[in-house]
Amino acid sequence: MKGFPKTLKTKADYYNCLAMVAAGELDAADLERKIESLEKQRYIQCAVVETAPEKKAVIIYYCAEAAEGMVFDADGVTGTVTAVTHIQSEKAREMEENGNDRTVLTLSKGVEAAGGVIALETAAMVAGMTADDIKALKGVLKQYE
Repeated sequence: MKGFPKTLKTKADYYNCLAMVAAGELDAADLERKIESLEKQRYIQCAVVETAPEKKAVIIYYCAEAAEGMVFDADGVTGTVTAVTHIQSEKAREMEENGNDRTVLTLSKGVEAAGGVIALETAAMVAGMTADDIKALKGVLKQYE
């Protein structure tokens, strides 16, 4: 990543890097990796413990940030969280632990996420860019790959 700025904190920083790619001063793949990393900052990654038989609900480890209306992404399937319930697992009850240790997410779409990860969107903007801004930047970058 020779010539790559040490920090990219703003939308202008990313577009300056795009100009460097256009000028041949920076490899497009390096900027693409940074953009993907930026995109991931919008989400909390939650391990899925169990998927309901109808696949429209998942149980994850306790997540206090989970809320109704959040956007989710599970292996490319995106939708919204329609309900959130915090529960205590059977194992925690057997060990006489206090408090909830699992979160049940009811989803707008069915997912195949058992043993995988579901990403919950926590920020509409990162580095001053919305999801649409990031998508546009990636689209322009594709012409230099």
